[in-house]
This record gives sequence, structure tokens and C-alpha cells, in this order.
Amino acid sequence: MTTFGERIKSLRVKGKKISIAAAAKELGIPKSTLNNYERDFARPSLEMICQMAQYYNTTLEYLADYTNDEEVAEIALAIKKLSPEHKANILAIIEGLGEK
Repeated sequence: MTTFGERIKSLRVKGKKISIAAAAKELGIPKSTLNNYERDFARPSLEMICQMAQYYNTTLEYLADYTNDEEVAEIALAIKKLSPEHKANILAIIEGLGEK
């Protein structure tokens, strides 16, 4: 199981491939604050977690450790971007797969 800090560090290093200073600047926080988050010395506010999810293009579920699967987080994010009609179609397909 990974920690919140490990998750955001991985998203920064492997996903965005940017320095901690650059990410902190983009998030509008001091580098030391982001460093503390990544080292699990401090926890961000809910507002900041939401901002991080958007910045790192992931879901709150992934950041909050409701799922360890980055792929599931990516799928959830992609579904959120769909129109209501397309979401309904995807749900119907998923429900149909469960019936087999």
C-alpha cells in the first residue's frame, strides 16, 4: 500500500516528469510545503487535494487511496469527462458484461 505522499510524488516524477519546485509553483504553494506532503509530514487541505487531482490528472479516489490501481483512476477520470448519454451507454455495457 502506498501513502498519499508516495502517490503524489510518483505522479510528479513519473507522470509530469517535473521538479518539485516546478510542481509547487504550478500548484501555488511553497516548495517546502509540497516536499512535506510528499514525505507524509503534512496533509493538504481538501481544496488542495482537489487541486492536485486536477493538476496531476487523476482522481480523488486514487489520491485518497480508495484504489491502488492507477488504471482504474484513469478510467474513472475518462468517464467523468463523457456526456451523460455516453456515461449511460458505458454503464449499460458494464452491466451487460456482468450478466454473462
